[in-house]
Amino acid sequence: PRGLITTGRGSTAAGLTAAVVREGGTGSFALEAGALVLGDKGVVCIDEMDKMRDEDRGAIHPAMEQQVVSIAKGGIVATLNARTSILAAANPTLGRYNPYQTIAQNISLPVTLLSRFDLIFVLRDIPESDRDSKMAEHILRLHLAAGSPGAAGETPAAGDAAG
Repeated sequence: PRGLITTGRGSTAAGLTAAVVREGGTGSFALEAGALVLGDKGVVCIDEMDKMRDEDRGAIHPAMEQQVVSIAKGGIVATLNARTSILAAANPTLGRYNPYQTIAQNISLPVTLLSRFDLIFVLRDIPESDRDSKMAEHILRLHLAAGSPGAAGETPAAGDAAG
């Protein structure tokens, strides 16, 4: 099994699908596989998909629908397998999910792209000040304990004791 991770903000259409690049020494063109091709028969995780530019996001439509990436540039014509599962994450447009709007309105992704996903899970962080405060204190205590001598099963060596 193989898996790749990429971010929506840092991904281009070519980086997700494939690109034709000029080789340095020879000047000839070569095909460079993108994340969806490299993830063939595996999983590609795309974080911050909502931050991706529309033209880059549009490039993955055919790959999701047909499971292949076709490219015809620089004298190279190729069809590459992209039989990958895509696990994508996106944030709500205004920072908090609105239960009175559709998923497409909440995460501002086109319905044409959303319809290509088999499963969509909404994870909501409902603010609870008491619970959130307890969780923050617990995390701070863990970090304080990890930074103190003797934490995580470490015992001071002989002569290290203060006194």
